Amino acid sequence: MANNNAYKLPCEINEKLDELERMKDNAKNDLYLLKEKRNPNDIQHQVLFICLIRVVKYFESYLLLAKSGYGEPAACILRSVFEALIWMRWSLIEYKNAEIYFNSSKAEAIRMTEKILSKNLAKIKNAPDPDKVKRLLKNIVKQYKFPDWEKMAKDSGLGDLYTLIYPVLSAMSHGSMMFFGSRLEKRELSPEPDCDNIIEFIPIANNVFRDCYLVSEEWILNGKRHPVPDYRKLMCKD
Repeated sequence: MANNNAYKLPCEINEKLDELERMKDNAKNDLYLLKEKRNPNDIQHQVLFICLIRVVKYFESYLLLAKSGYGEPAACILRSVFEALIWMRWSLIEYKNAEIYFNSSKAEAIRMTEKILSKNLAKIKNAPDPDKVKRLLKNIVKQYKFPDWEKMAKDSGLGDLYTLIYPVLSAMSHGSMMFFGSRLEKRELSPEPDCDNIIEFIPIANNVFRDCYLVSEEWILNGKRHPVPDYRKLMCKD
C-alpha cells in the first residue's frame, strides 16, 4: 500500500534520480547478456561480473534511500560502489590482481580469526596446541598483503577521482558532522527525511556507477580495458 505521507523531494532532484534509475535499469537488464558472454573459468571475468552484480544491488539501495529523503545514509553506500570500481580496474592491470581479489574473502576471514584469537575473545577447541594454531594463523596473515585504496586507485588511473571523492565519502561513512552544516549550528537536526546532501552526491553516483558498468561490458564483451574518463571535467560538468 502506498504511503500518502511519504516525503516528496523537489522535482529537480527527483528528475536527476530518475535518470540514474534508468541507467541502473539498463545495466541490470544487460547483466543477462554479460552472464552469457563471460568466461566462468576466467578470474578477471568473474571478478568483474560479481562486482557489477554487487554494484547494481548497492546502487538500488542508494536510490531507494535518496528518493526517500535520506541523503546521508545514501551517500555512505556510494563509498562501497567506488571501492568496487577500484577493485574492478585494479584487477584488469594484471591477472594476478584479479586472483588476489578473488581470494580476498578467505584472507579476510583468516585475518579476523587471528585477531579474535590473539585478543583471547574466543578459544580454539579440540586443538592439541592452540598457541601453535595462533602462530600459524599469524604467519598466514603476513602472506596476504593488500595495497591500500589510494595506491590501488592511483595504479588504476583513478587517482584524481580518489582525491576528489574518497575523503568525502569516508567522512560521511565515519559519522563526520560537517555534512549537517547550518543545521548543526542552529541545533535543528531531525530524524525526518529531507533534501539535504542528495543533489551534491548525484555526480559521484552517476560517474562511478557508469564506469563500473562500462568497465565490465568492454572487458567481457570485447576484451578491452575501458579508458579512464577525465573525471575532472565530468565532475564539474555534472
